[in-house]
Amino acid sequence: MKPLISYFRRGTRSLKSQLALYFIPATLLPVIGLSYYATHIFEKTSRQNLYRQALSESSLILDDLEKIEKVTSSQIRKIGSQPVVVKTLKTKNLKAIQQMLNGFRVQGRLRVYSPEGDFVAEGPGPESVRPRIHFIPRESLKRIRQQNFTLDRYFSDDGSGMWILGRVLIQDEEKLYGVLEQEFLFGGTHLRDMRNQREVEALILKRDFSQAISGISMGQSEVKKLSSSVVSLQSNESTVFHPVWLGEVRYASYLFDLPDISGKKRDWGYLAILVPLSASDSATRQLRMNIIYLTVILAVVFGYLIFIFSKRVVLPIETLVAAMKRVKTGHLEELPSAESNYEIEYLIQAFNDMIRNVSVARRTLETKIQELKKANNEIKETQTTLVQSAKMISLGQIVAGVAHELNNPVAFIYSNMHHLTTYLDKMTRLVSEYRNKKILLPDSAKSELENLEKELDIDFILGDITELTKSCLDGANRTKDIVLGLRTFSRMEESEFRPWDIHEGISSTLRLLNAELKNRITVHQVFGEIPKIECSPSQLNQVFMNLLANAIQAIPGKGQIWIRTRSFGDQVEVEIEDTGSGMSEDTLSHIFVPFFTTKKVGEGTGLGLSIAYGLVQKHQGKIEVQSSVGKGTLFRIFLPTTQTQQKVG
Repeated sequence: MKPLISYFRRGTRSLKSQLALYFIPATLLPVIGLSYYATHIFEKTSRQNLYRQALSESSLILDDLEKIEKVTSSQIRKIGSQPVVVKTLKTKNLKAIQQMLNGFRVQGRLRVYSPEGDFVAEGPGPESVRPRIHFIPRESLKRIRQQNFTLDRYFSDDGSGMWILGRVLIQDEEKLYGVLEQEFLFGGTHLRDMRNQREVEALILKRDFSQAISGISMGQSEVKKLSSSVVSLQSNESTVFHPVWLGEVRYASYLFDLPDISGKKRDWGYLAILVPLSASDSATRQLRMNIIYLTVILAVVFGYLIFIFSKRVVLPIETLVAAMKRVKTGHLEELPSAESNYEIEYLIQAFNDMIRNVSVARRTLETKIQELKKANNEIKETQTTLVQSAKMISLGQIVAGVAHELNNPVAFIYSNMHHLTTYLDKMTRLVSEYRNKKILLPDSAKSELENLEKELDIDFILGDITELTKSCLDGANRTKDIVLGLRTFSRMEESEFRPWDIHEGISSTLRLLNAELKNRITVHQVFGEIPKIECSPSQLNQVFMNLLANAIQAIPGKGQIWIRTRSFGDQVEVEIEDTGSGMSEDTLSHIFVPFFTTKKVGEGTGLGLSIAYGLVQKHQGKIEVQSSVGKGTLFRIFLPTTQTQQKVG
């Protein structure tokens, strides 16, 4: 056995070693690179999604804060502009002022201060509001008098939240009566509500990190510690985050500027958004595990395929190349070992040449086979038509001869029966007259005649001879109808198309089949008003004969056959329906194929329906069939009333 390294030496390198050398890195390196790239893109996309989520949440929180400030500003301005406030403050009645404040429903709490800034009264409000302040600082009072209205925001000392404070002057054209103040606490409760709704944590920080507001249930010192860690971990790149742990949950932290209440100063405070990383971490872990599994599976699969390809494909190719070389040179000797470095190129060229030659030969052969099949089918159809036509011509000639030979004696019998009936009537009158005159004879002669009448049974003869002549006349009529049907059916010389009444053909066919129908099958003839059609009567008689004979044979016992005709447009439709055994779907797909039959050997040729199909097509018509096993079969024949081109035979 050769050493493994020998397969990779340039001078002795084989096709198997080349495939292994090229395929292993060519398959594994792209997989590894694709796996790394997919992981990198997924993590980058996850960071971008987290940043967009944090940015969106910060915008929503700032919008909520701005909305609260606008509501506070709107409410305090609206209340301060009402005349009842000025009127009540004019009275300086503390009770009236208190009742007035109790009558307003606002967010937060209302307070009233004197023009000098001293506390006067306050309205109802939540328990979380700040303690009562007994005066307004001079700087604030001075600013209120200069601007008439102020709106401020500042952190509470106890870390419970952020106060939003609106103040407006209460005055008229004559005098200043006081200051109306409205305060609202934006605190941890609002942030907790946002967390429950949006599943993110938020922190509002003072610019120097001395105070913080959070919806997280922890002490103020812990909140400040968390706030300082969030700030220290921030990166210059907006989408990069650093993890922050809160208990057992890891969060991505993002820090955004919080502007002042006027919006002019962007560095008033900070808004920190903490997005939980549970789902992202789980998806990343799952992706990495899937990539590891996929890489291992692909490595195993590619290694196995390379091994199989080298052992089971390359070796036969080398053998085939050597064999092709020997065959082309005409030498049939033992296969030598392949030492050429270009066997694959040679194999491809030789194989392509063979494929081209085989393809050309195959296409030529298939064309010839199709032509032979077509010619064979045409020969079969022509042979079938010729055989049946010859049979029908012979049968027509025989039937015509028999009908001609029968016609004369039947005519004699039919004619003589009328004379015989007349003669018998006369003989009956004579016997009757004789009996009437018998009383004039002597008694002895009368007795002898009566004995003779009894001996000859004259009364029975006179009664029976009438029935005999009647039955003979009926038999002659039936024989005459049979001969007429045979003569109509045997008109094979009428192959040229001419106007013809379909009903006449159907009636003549039924007369010929009367023996098969009698006392077993009831035929319902539902004939509509149809015109004569241009056709070959003998050929359509053959179609009706074949279809009706099949319908009779399909009914094992008693049954019924319906024959319907109707006209629509320039076409005539003939329906032949029976209550026979019916046919399966498989049988229906073959009934018009020549020599196909479901009957026993010797009972049918399998040509009846195929001939009927061909004759209908020659009349530029079509034939359809519907059948259900156990229910019966329905044939529909559609024929044009005129032919665009007459067809012969």
